[in-house]
Amino acid sequence: MRKKHIRKPGFTVKSAVTGMVAFTLVVPAGWAGAASSFGNAATVPASIEVAADKSQNTAASTQAVQADPAKVKFTKEQAISKLRALFPILADAEVSNVELGINNILPAPSNQMVWNIQWNYQTGTGGYSFNSQIDALNGDLISTYLYLQGRQQNENYYPPAITREQALEKAETFIAKAVPSLSVNDLELQEGNDYSSNPALFGPVQYGFNFSVLRNGILSPLENVTVIVAADGSVRQFNKSPEHWSYPAASASVSKATAEQTFSGQFDVELVLLPVYKNGVTNNWTLGWRPTERALYAIDAATGKRLDVLGAESTVTAAVYSDVPQAANRFVPRTGATELTSDEAAKRVKQVVSIPVARKLVSSSLGSDYGNTDRKVWRLNWLDNESLKTGYPSQSSAEVDAVTGQILSFNENRYPAPADVKGADKSKGKEANVTQQQAKKKAIALINLLYPDAARNLKLVERKDSGFGEGAGFSFQFLRFYKGVPVGEGGVTLVLDHTGALKIYNIPRTTDLEKAGIDLSQVKVTKEEARAQSLDRYKVRLQYGSFGGYTTAGYTNPKIKLVYSPVPKDSSYAPEIIDAVTGKLTTQFEVLGQSKKDPSASDIQGHAAEQALSTLVKYNILVPDQDGKVHPDAEITAGDWLAWIAKAVMPYYRGYNDGTEPKPVAGVSPESPYYDAVSYAAQNQWIDAGSTFQPDAKLTREGLAVLLTSVVKYSKISAFLQADPALTQFGDAALITRKGEVAVAVKLGLLQGENGKFNPGDTVTKAEAAAVLIKLVELQGKTDQVIGQSIY
Repeated sequence: MRKKHIRKPGFTVKSAVTGMVAFTLVVPAGWAGAASSFGNAATVPASIEVAADKSQNTAASTQAVQADPAKVKFTKEQAISKLRALFPILADAEVSNVELGINNILPAPSNQMVWNIQWNYQTGTGGYSFNSQIDALNGDLISTYLYLQGRQQNENYYPPAITREQALEKAETFIAKAVPSLSVNDLELQEGNDYSSNPALFGPVQYGFNFSVLRNGILSPLENVTVIVAADGSVRQFNKSPEHWSYPAASASVSKATAEQTFSGQFDVELVLLPVYKNGVTNNWTLGWRPTERALYAIDAATGKRLDVLGAESTVTAAVYSDVPQAANRFVPRTGATELTSDEAAKRVKQVVSIPVARKLVSSSLGSDYGNTDRKVWRLNWLDNESLKTGYPSQSSAEVDAVTGQILSFNENRYPAPADVKGADKSKGKEANVTQQQAKKKAIALINLLYPDAARNLKLVERKDSGFGEGAGFSFQFLRFYKGVPVGEGGVTLVLDHTGALKIYNIPRTTDLEKAGIDLSQVKVTKEEARAQSLDRYKVRLQYGSFGGYTTAGYTNPKIKLVYSPVPKDSSYAPEIIDAVTGKLTTQFEVLGQSKKDPSASDIQGHAAEQALSTLVKYNILVPDQDGKVHPDAEITAGDWLAWIAKAVMPYYRGYNDGTEPKPVAGVSPESPYYDAVSYAAQNQWIDAGSTFQPDAKLTREGLAVLLTSVVKYSKISAFLQADPALTQFGDAALITRKGEVAVAVKLGLLQGENGKFNPGDTVTKAEAAAVLIKLVELQGKTDQVIGQSIY
């Protein structure tokens, strides 16, 4: 049975489960993700956690305002002229539309004095367009994304014209011209965060830089500047916050020493069961120690008190779990293997959830679950068509297991139209508000109806107050336990509105828990040891903290406080846990662009292929084992090579499915660890999908020549090279069966002989394959065919 777990490209910061919030803010400099105590992903330091604190210092209001042409200080003509000066390539582009204001974001930014400029770039009979934004008050460049795919069909990218250090100089020079309101001295480069750089080894080289903004000399999580510089030195992308924020004084009443003492005194870790991902797929489960969510709460610089995710003072340092009472009415799975119809699935949802009468079922589709392709799921959507006229759609959506009938998720529209909008739903507030205790009782009843054997598998995460405020609703978190151990990605969200009606319900798609093999007797690392090791990786930093924005209850205006926030000492830190058995640091999942400085492996120094091997490690193509070794002289299989070249071309080639049932490709079963690589290779015609490929076979030099020929798209030409003079130099030419392909590889300089022989049957080592892959990368732009593909 093949099970997959979706991982979005790059590292996605998710909410801590207690606050259950979504983020529009930027992660502070130096923070790469500290694991939450029981969330669906990493815990964000409390300094940037979004909450609804109405009692603290207020930033600029984010209530939508109308753009006022009378207040323009930087004209439309000046904005267009500035953009052409900043981006010379726009000399060949035309302005297709200009608007004052930002009307495509909900809620609208408070700064509506922004020029939205649409560009059109014509290429022959086709063309493409992109958008730029300029502040109409101070002339700051806000954003531009130059989409130039059509101009980069087959170029020579290696070696790049400039180094990363030179690109950084160009980025800083560009910012000085583009953003007059900012000084370069107000920027702090986030070292190690290279998410904006090209994560693919093949294709255009580009360098991404993410700067945090300092206000009053203090780091602000609300503002950042991102610049992407191409290898030719030109800026291709730029983005900064459009808002004009106001900040509280930068004077702290509490000393840093006191804050450090508070942090260390309340720092705690907990033992959790976590999935470990390789290429987006669950590889295994690890029993490990990581900081609790509350251990990373910020410290108010004015009071010295810890602030929870809602911005309120917190005295709780550890999570409290309580049993889930078993209700009389519980979820009972359907028996049999017949699948529900869409109407039957919709009926099961309505038996648990109240769908407004005006919302009609407008779409339903049956497909595989993204977390388990063996499970079929109905995806349903209800919509109030009349609400479309207001611009604020009123809708509900759900996912239902087509066989068991279990509701896997339910979400109701969280963006109601303002009361002054014509046609807006004005019913909210008419119903009686439920109390905290009533909401909790309703949540217990619902979780029993929604989750299989909830009383045995889940525990309620208790906190002092799960309410969002008067009339705003309630959030409850249930955590899955397995053999008495909390599951790190087992948090179940359940949100009720002010009347107690279900608004949001989502369960994690954790799978293969039975393979976890939990044995608490094998735990060697004590809690005290883990705490000391984890604590040593953090420091406390004075910075501005943001509270407000998007929450599961909706949107509230962000507020800003001066806080001491725990951040990793190493700015290139990636989320890691301490293996409770071995004591080693374990990375839960790969973070593209978030690599250690000078990534390398302990066993490649001095190797003849050190540079090539180091490059592959840098791009996460070759991943060191737990001992930091890659074993460069070990042999590789044909499947290994396909996985290497696939990841070099498309780092995210694994971990995705389109909802269809996977079928064998080139004779390779979906159960094979090489299935994704083989599928990607067949998609790109590197192998024949109808052939019988043997991914587990050792890769020979002749086999590598065959695969190289298909990658460079010279397979047909190779048929004319069976007797090419390039082969006569080899004394063992008679042993070569695929002579044309070998001739292609030799002529292109990808492979060469040794001591007058080609040695077609010799197996290929990792070091040899790495050297060939780099040669292939350097060959880009030198052949008539495009080699590899780029995600940019």
